Amino acid sequence: MDISGSASKFIDRTLNIFRFIPLSLLVLTLSGCASVSVGNIHDRGTPPKKMPSKIYVREFEAPYENFRVDRSDHDLVLFVKAEQHAMALDLVQQLTKYVAPAEILPEGKALPHGNFWLVSGVYDRVNQGSRALRTIVGFGAGGTKMETRVQVVELGGKEQETFLSMITTGGSGMAPGAWAAFTPAMVFYWPGAVANAGGASLGGLSIDRNRTAREITAALSEYCFQEGLITERRTRRPKKIGLLPPLQRPDFIVPKSGT
Repeated sequence: MDISGSASKFIDRTLNIFRFIPLSLLVLTLSGCASVSVGNIHDRGTPPKKMPSKIYVREFEAPYENFRVDRSDHDLVLFVKAEQHAMALDLVQQLTKYVAPAEILPEGKALPHGNFWLVSGVYDRVNQGSRALRTIVGFGAGGTKMETRVQVVELGGKEQETFLSMITTGGSGMAPGAWAAFTPAMVFYWPGAVANAGGASLGGLSIDRNRTAREITAALSEYCFQEGLITERRTRRPKKIGLLPPLQRPDFIVPKSGT
């Protein structure tokens, strides 16, 4: 028995496994990534003098013609309503965590008057893309896109006054899909294809929506710090269009099944 030869083969196989692990983890991370940024951040009028006792979130306006999804007629109506409510829930969660207690303002309910803020917005573009193309091809094929316009209003004065506005834009699907594992050198083989496909499948509108809510919250948080309403330690920093993301404690998002 050639013991030295067997040991050498075992070591080679082990090294190959360890070489694959960091690469596959990197691919898995990048393939499912989504990026949302904020821009056109404008402060207006008289800034609030103190933090609100509550932030109300109104479901975003959602013109059907701005939704490019695989649904129509009644199914489209249901899809859009579900998206509006999910965004409001994500915003409530993020705002409560990082800015001030928040809740959804039910449709048709009159605006309260007092030390309150209202966050509302409009969907300018929602593109569902194709999960199959993201999983198999990637590099933008089948990518999603979500764009919104947002305003924050103070409800304590004689008139409702917008004191902050912004836009958000972003999507997912730019990283490689499964086919990229099968390079001419066959570096990854089938485990790499599985890692790529699994990572790419994590992208979608649910991730875009989560990150949109996060960046809206971060932009409002930064505004509060700039106006001396919160300490720097509490402040979240938004990812602004054209700039590198700020260094801060990550806010992990678990993707949901579906879109």
